[in-house]
Amino acid sequence: MSRSFKPARHRQRGDILLESLIGIVLMSIIGLGMTYATSRAAVAQRDMKVQNIAVSQMRDLISRYGKTLCDTNASLAKITLPTQTAAVMLDASCTNAPNATLGNGNGSISVTPASTLGKVVLTTRSSDTSLFSGIIRVGDEA
Repeated sequence: MSRSFKPARHRQRGDILLESLIGIVLMSIIGLGMTYATSRAAVAQRDMKVQNIAVSQMRDLISRYGKTLCDTNASLAKITLPTQTAAVMLDASCTNAPNATLGNGNGSISVTPASTLGKVVLTTRSSDTSLFSGIIRVGDEA
């Protein structure tokens, strides 16, 4: 009788080894999935930080220089990112302000209202799309 119990034990040990092997494979797959999801979240967070830095610098340029970004000082339209050694050039586009004509019959005065001094829009270049995962546009669009 002792002979008939030994093969059963060997078969049972093999089943336990197979079950534990399957368990380890499943846990490895779950671990790899969690690692992949965490790495994607870290990349997305880094991209958002770079975009936030770019938008902040672009807003600062618009408030500091305004329409002169479109004039001869187009070289002012650039930002620096912590991930890049060279400055990133921007495209600046401006719209002219409409003039209002005021008159009372004796004469007329042409003025530009302060609320419509023109609009400045800064956009990143399409060649820099890989830096920002798209094109960033800051400013008032008509």
